[in-house]
Amino acid sequence: MTQVLNQRHSGASSSRPHHPSLSRPALLSLLMLLPACYGGDFFDRLVDPDATAAFRIVQLTLVDPHTYSGDMVECNDSTPTYNAIFAQNIDKFDTNTTLVLRPLDPKVDRDTLMDIVPAVCVPGEAIVNCTDKNVPTEKIITAGFNNIEGGTCLAPVAGSLNPVYMGGTNEPLHAPRSPCLVSAMIPSLNLNLAPTLSLPLSNVQISAAYQLDGESQKLVQGVIRGFLPSSVAMSPIGTLADAPFTPWGLLAGGGGCTLDTSDIDTVTVPNDGVWMYFNFTAERVAWTSTPPSGTETAGTTDATTDPTAAMTVTATGTTTITTTSL
Repeated sequence: MTQVLNQRHSGASSSRPHHPSLSRPALLSLLMLLPACYGGDFFDRLVDPDATAAFRIVQLTLVDPHTYSGDMVECNDSTPTYNAIFAQNIDKFDTNTTLVLRPLDPKVDRDTLMDIVPAVCVPGEAIVNCTDKNVPTEKIITAGFNNIEGGTCLAPVAGSLNPVYMGGTNEPLHAPRSPCLVSAMIPSLNLNLAPTLSLPLSNVQISAAYQLDGESQKLVQGVIRGFLPSSVAMSPIGTLADAPFTPWGLLAGGGGCTLDTSDIDTVTVPNDGVWMYFNFTAERVAWTSTPPSGTETAGTTDATTDPTAAMTVTATGTTTITTTSL
């Protein structure tokens, strides 16, 4: 099945009506007034729960590779520490990566789109309320996705997992089983881990299983997979705890303190670097949205494309897609 990958550009022509800009405190105050339900007519339009369903990532765990901190005398696996920081940012609503599915129907096998939005979210009395109001359009991407019935949705890239991390007390990598979804390959995006830290990944795919029974609907067994090139990892990509954050200095086989293993992959395309795997769980939220601005189609891709293949996608205009923040 061929899927379309779109990115919204701030310079594209837009049919979105003009609305007065709201400050973040004012926006959060208005969100608190939302009804505790999955859809609402807040701001611009009534959201049909069957046509549009939003799921906020509430758990995000780095599974592979691990991070190592210290020196040759005392070198520690610091992965649990970083995962705790990611969890804290989610719990405090400092990071709100939200997957908006259109439609929510595991049996639909065509015309399925996923918006990936760095939303504004606040807790309500019965459900979290999220919106894309005032989110810059260039920070929202739209990717096609496939629904799968039977089997698993996304397998790891061959040879990319370190067996050292697949046993003991380590959290195993999720294997989303049907009914599940898998996105088309996203050429590049920045995965938001903290307000001042985004991880630049290429050849990204997102997959999860549907859990729609019961009072709380969820995407479970979720996986975010992307490639971090060595050339990118060797430079600071943001700050954490007011200090520059350089991934290479934490990776085994890179600048990490451990000599017992290596996570650097020199075999697969696109280049030297490391495949990053995150487990996630996402919960249904009440969603309000402004009408989408003009989008530029960035080409087509198939969700079953070889995940090791490099992919260059160019917009139909003169703009080339480079990176997108979550």
